[in-house]
Amino acid sequence: MLTASLLLVSILVADPNGTPSLTAAPRPAGSTPRQTAPELLYINFEGAVLQKGCGNDPHFNCSTLAETFDGYVGPYTGNTQQRLSILQATRQTVAEYGVRVVTRRPPDDVDYTMVIYGDLGEQSFAGVAPYIDCEDLNLGDTSFTAAFTGSNTGSTVILQEAAHTWGLEHVDSELDVMNPFKSAGLSQSFVDDCLPIVANTALERTPGTCNQIHTQFCDPGFQNSHREMLLLFGEHEPDVEPPLFELVYPPDASTFVLPTTFVLRGTIEDELHPQFYDIAVFNNGEPVGDERMGVGLEGDLELVITDPEPGEYAVRVVLTDEGGNASEDTVRFTILPEGSELPEDDEGEATPEGAEACALGGRGGDRGLMLALVVLATWRRRR
Repeated sequence: MLTASLLLVSILVADPNGTPSLTAAPRPAGSTPRQTAPELLYINFEGAVLQKGCGNDPHFNCSTLAETFDGYVGPYTGNTQQRLSILQATRQTVAEYGVRVVTRRPPDDVDYTMVIYGDLGEQSFAGVAPYIDCEDLNLGDTSFTAAFTGSNTGSTVILQEAAHTWGLEHVDSELDVMNPFKSAGLSQSFVDDCLPIVANTALERTPGTCNQIHTQFCDPGFQNSHREMLLLFGEHEPDVEPPLFELVYPPDASTFVLPTTFVLRGTIEDELHPQFYDIAVFNNGEPVGDERMGVGLEGDLELVITDPEPGEYAVRVVLTDEGGNASEDTVRFTILPEGSELPEDDEGEATPEGAEACALGGRGGDRGLMLALVVLATWRRRR
């Protein structure tokens, strides 16, 4: 029974420039996945000016549904934590499959699926896909999800719209991602069971559109979402690439005079940004403070250093991503007692302390190297 707690997830709109792929040659059940590399699912939180006349190519923000949104989808205005939660929930739901969920637009020479997640204007649906692409023969489409703040709802709608462009249809089971309604508080997945395919939000049974795939696992009119995801993309492939991590401030061999507060800044590049990282900080080989700290990052990592004891420092930061891949960098600097003169460099000028190295008051006792973790989780707009 449908109740007010159910949210209409998606509708399918006829695509005037494309039809469902009905002629794909069937493959034996259990055959190797179509994809030889992980499928890239790009969640576009930045919005887009939509282009017409080029199909649904995500590389150019093309959409046959452009007029539905008056040619524009506004950016998602939720905060960083909400974006990260939506991203993590989406990744968790497809964790079994060869699908990587990213928030940075992939390179131009790479195929990917894009779901634009933002302000769709006044609509009666939570998301929309242009059509069902049986067996994902087009290798890249654009679909849309409204700007939900909750990760459970947001991730489900993202995956349903993407899955339509991979060839999955609506099914009559509130436990499956492909159900046309989202029940509040209920977690959904790609269910490993043959579920009846439905034609509309009235949950009317239909023989189905992509039976060349469905019938490899089920009788006509039924769909096993889990098995079809495995057939398309295979099992999960672990991330084996370490992040690119570099400490960029202060310059190596810098000198600071007490009292001082400055920022140890590192840049992070990784295909799966943002994600949770473990961060271990060491000084001269000894752990500093909490040895491991889990944080979610999009941009820079900053460690605020306040009035450390005078001496020579070699600070090593080890950053480990969710796949267990580690990268590290080390910076060396000198802290001089209060009242000391900064040494002159080879050009006869004092070593610059930098904008972050301004004096912020007296020392608070002999505290050694004090680090306060500051995460700049800003989501930078990208064209």
